[in-house]
Amino acid sequence: RLSHSMKIAIDYDDTYTLDPEGWELFISLMQSRGHEVVCITKRYRSLLQEVIDTVSVPVVGASRSKLEAARMSGHKIDVWIDDKPQTIIPQRKIR
Repeated sequence: RLSHSMKIAIDYDDTYTLDPEGWELFISLMQSRGHEVVCITKRYRSLLQEVIDTVSVPVVGASRSKLEAARMSGHKIDVWIDDKPQTIIPQRKIR
């Protein structure tokens, strides 16, 4: 048995969408090993339903940073899978 289970976040657009079948195999494998997988995407509410209808895991929509959205929805992510990692952490304004 694993000493620690991971919570894994996978992005939707240009990550999951590039190989949905492959990502579903990955998700199933990770879940079978005791890990939790969620989909965190920067889609707005009006476009979120397509994601909910497509992926087999809980979906979190992020209007600002994905890290903020994860925290607000109660998810403490250990591993992020994302084609644009800059969308995970909030961007700070340069003064």
